[in-house]
Amino acid sequence: MSAALHVTVGCAALLAAALPVLRHGVQQYRDERDQRIAALHRQRQLVHAADWAITAAIRECWSRQVEDLAAVRIMLVSVSDVVRRAEEDFNVTVSREEAYALLLDRLRFRGHFHTTLVTDGPDPAPE
Repeated sequence: MSAALHVTVGCAALLAAALPVLRHGVQQYRDERDQRIAALHRQRQLVHAADWAITAAIRECWSRQVEDLAAVRIMLVSVSDVVRRAEEDFNVTVSREEAYALLLDRLRFRGHFHTTLVTDGPDPAPE
């Protein structure tokens, strides 16, 4: 009976020594996972902001009255539109350089990169 008690006490002591290390590892894993999820969530919100800015430009272009139906329709979207959408719709702060890169990527993805969709550069807007 005494040997079983020693084994039980030994296991309990080992478990008590290992639990803080295991808790730290689990907490570290959860923190890293939360950071990855937050970064993915922010990226998705920025993609949506860019897509909405492009869609608004396309809708505005097609809502304009034109005399010559064969004329090329020019669609205008700016980096400021993406920044404004991100800030107003998602409360996400984004730099103009990041918004510009994202806008170009979304234009390529949506097939508007080499069309009549015009955008500005990443330079700050004059005030």
